[in-house]
Order: sequence, then structure tokens, then C-alpha cells
Amino acid sequence: MAGIKGIVVCPQPRAADVGADVLRRGGTAFDAALATAFCQMLQDPFMCGIGGMGTLQYREARSGRQGMIDFHARAGATVTPDMWAADSKGRSAISGYALFEDHRAELGYTAIMTPGTVAGLARFHETLCTWDWANLLAPAIRMAKEGITVTPFFADFLVRPPQPGLPTGMQRVTKTPACAALYLKDGGFHAVGDVIRHPQMAETLERLAAKGAADFYTGEIAGRIADDFARNGAFVTADDLAAYRPVESPPVIGSYRGYGIASNPPPGSGAVLIAMLNILEQFDFAGVHPGSVRHLDLVARAMAAAHEDREQWLGDPAFVEVPVETMISKARAAEWARKIRDGWLPGGKIGAPPSCTTHLSVWDAAGNCVSLTHTLGTGAGVVTEGLGFNWNNAMKLFDMRPGRANSMAPGKARTTGMVPTIVSKEGEPWMVVGAPGGSVIISSVLTTIVNAIDFGMSAVEAVSFPRIHCEGGPVFCEARVQGDVVEGLRALGHEVRHSPISYDPTMSRAHAVLLRDGRPTGAADPRGGGGVAIAW
Repeated sequence: MAGIKGIVVCPQPRAADVGADVLRRGGTAFDAALATAFCQMLQDPFMCGIGGMGTLQYREARSGRQGMIDFHARAGATVTPDMWAADSKGRSAISGYALFEDHRAELGYTAIMTPGTVAGLARFHETLCTWDWANLLAPAIRMAKEGITVTPFFADFLVRPPQPGLPTGMQRVTKTPACAALYLKDGGFHAVGDVIRHPQMAETLERLAAKGAADFYTGEIAGRIADDFARNGAFVTADDLAAYRPVESPPVIGSYRGYGIASNPPPGSGAVLIAMLNILEQFDFAGVHPGSVRHLDLVARAMAAAHEDREQWLGDPAFVEVPVETMISKARAAEWARKIRDGWLPGGKIGAPPSCTTHLSVWDAAGNCVSLTHTLGTGAGVVTEGLGFNWNNAMKLFDMRPGRANSMAPGKARTTGMVPTIVSKEGEPWMVVGAPGGSVIISSVLTTIVNAIDFGMSAVEAVSFPRIHCEGGPVFCEARVQGDVVEGLRALGHEVRHSPISYDPTMSRAHAVLLRDGRPTGAADPRGGGGVAIAW
């Protein structure tokens, strides 16, 4: 692998190509990550966009500095904590999406929260990038003008049957005329292979390239957004846009079998990921076969246990006290391990995995690393006339019950399953990993790390291995989990949902760069899309 300048891994191959080209022409991992992220917004416009939010972890090789830039969406000023409590129909699926008969938290202007992506990526650029902002936006502008090719994953997201209680793809796309104009062709969805051009998005990006991120929050673009929101009943105001700031902090730090684990702070789920690893560390996997009943039973129980703590404690630390040190403590893990040894089983929750969000992992030969997860939720079906991009539907991830850690409040961020993670060995980067897909993200990243550390798998094996997910209810298993193993899990008392799909895209799609023995390799999850681009 001598001569590699860097690796970019993400679900969108053409976006990964852009990042690799930046590396090839002398850019850093930071430059490549920013250019790739903006291209992802064109390639997967319901997974991420400038109307969205995210969380980013970086490691700067020269200084050894490692940090987080969180740009979570925040509830608008006119939100009140109990405004929807009486109308809520509960929570869907594994990610706990709020359900309403009128889809108010899922579709339309009431689903939108103050977006953070532009501010977060601009702060990232100011802090770490070496290339000019406009130069890094140029590939996305060109892509918007030339058009993007509809991929199977893009098409499948809109046509697949929704979870019970959630809207169809057609309901989503037709929520506003401007959205329908972008994503429908003769009244139907574009076919795989069709080319969609985005001239309005190109104009918006060109203005951001020329005027800077401030235009999105206090300039001309902000004025158009605020006017649209005010006319259509959104909770986000012009003052909310002007006041938005990303949050910079150290990552949450844990360890697993001698490896360092750095992930994101609340309201992200890095502490939940570390808690799962801590619980698994209480058990010896020596002699345990990957994919066996023993392996998957312990992983399922560790997942469910950490989710119990997540449900109770995780929230926006600017509004509620989140006991991170307790959540990631070895003592707390030992308590859960004792319960598991005494026969504790998950139960009482229902769900089916969602699929949303996107991710990119980047490494360069200097040792710089970026793990970036960003999202729209699944998109509110709202496009502000003339701006050409989708808005987030982040409101659906609040707990509609007042008085809880994740209850809504003005200016508050809701919890997220995003866990952009950097694993280290003896102080040096060993794996850069993350995934899209709601709270199923945590399971995807967990199993990728365990597969690589405990079972010595390669990057490709680690992200591809048959996967399970458990959040306190059923254990969801891909079809490739052996039938006798499923029966063994049931014999232990687990409720198991055995998918008919071998590489089930709803299981989340891990994307990793593995640096075992100093040899960089990248792996994109085969469950949907997937691009690995190497700069030589």
C-alpha cells in the first residue's frame, strides 16, 4: 500500500471520488471531507443537505489535537414542551420517531428545526482546512449543474414500504410543490439511471461560496428562508437562524480491550456506544466463534442494556444533566454484566430499523482523520421556493412527553444515534468509523469495532459480517444469520425477527478506514450504495 495519499469511504461513490481527487491534488483529509460532504448532499438529497445537521470528529496529526464539532439542529423559538403531548400516537420503530395522524413531526414546516450543517462545516473549514472555501464547494456546484444519476439506494428510499404510522415516499415528495418539482418526473419517481439536475441548488451553493456561511444565517438566503418559514407556520424564526452556533468540545473517551475509543458527546450517542463496549469487555470472547449463539446473545444483551440507560439519561446537556461518566464507567458495565449473567433479557419494546442519514470516513497519509455523520432525518418534504434543497424533519426525534431528558424545548437539540468514532491503538489512529441509519447506527459501529478487534477481521469483513440489532425488544437478524443460531437465540428467551434480506439496508451501513499494522484499507458497507476511493 506504499504511496497512498489517503482514503475516502462513504455511501456515495461519486462523492468519494471527489474527496480522493482533493487528496491526490495535495489537499488534506479535512479538505477532502468538506468537499465530499457537499457532494453527498447532491448524491443523496434525502439523507443529508444544507438544511440538515450533523456531528464531526477530527484528529489533527501534526498537533495531536482531537475534537468534535457538533452542529445539531435546534428547536425553534415558538416550540413549547407540551404542545403536542395530547395528540401523540406514541413512537415508531427502533429510532423512536414520534407518530401523529397528520405526520406533523415528520412532514411539512412544523417538522423543521434550525439547521446546523452550513455553520458546522464552515467552522470545520475555519479550524482545519487548508483549501479555500469556494474551491471546496466547486465540485458540488459542478455536480448540481451537470446532474446526478439516480442510484438504486436513492430510488429504493422513496419506493420502499414505510414503517407503520410513517408516510410513504410519495407523501413525502409531494408535501410541497417545490419538492415535487425537483423529485418527480411525469407524476412518478425517477428511475434508476435517470439524471436529475439541480440548477437552483447550484445557485444557492454559488452564493454560499461567494458570500460565506453567514449568508445562510443572517444574509440574503436567511431572509428568504425566514420569510418562507413565517408564511407557512414553521417554529424556526429569523432570530433562531441568526443565533445558531455549532458546539466544539472534546470527544467522549473510553477504552475496549486496550484500544482507545473516542466518540461524540450528548445529545449524540458516543457514550452509549462506549457503554456497550464496556459491557462486552466484561466477557471473554476467546474461543467464541463469530456469529455463534454465544457471540450474538452477548452483543444483543449489551446493546439492549445500554439503550435502557440511553432512554433514561440521554438529552441535550445544555438543558438536562447527562451523567456521561456514569454511562461510560466500567462500574456501570459491571452492574449490567452481573444482570446479564443472572439471566437478564431485553423485552417490552417493539420496532423495525429505519434507514436515513449519511456518513464519511477519511484518512490521509499524514495521519489526519475525519469521521463525519450528517443528516436531514429523512427530509420534511419541504423545499423553499428557488433555493433547491430539502429541509430536515428533526422534530420527530423528540420525546413528546414533557419532563423527560429528551422532551422538546425552544433552542434544544434532540438526541441522535450518530456516533462518528475514531479508534486508537497506543495513541495512534487504528480505525475511523461511522454509519448512517437512525439509532441502528450504534449497532453498526459497535459490531464493526468488535469484529475487527475481537475477531481480527479485515475492514471489508468487519462492515459486511451478518449483523444484528437490539434496542430493548426483539433481536433483529439479517437473513445471513444462520437458522440454527436464530433458534439458539430463541431458546435463550430472545424474541427474534429474522429478515428475509441477506444484506438488509435497514441495518445501517458502516463505513470504515482500518489502519491495522500501518496498512490503510477502506471498506464501504455493501447494504446499499458504498464507495471507497483511494488517492495514489
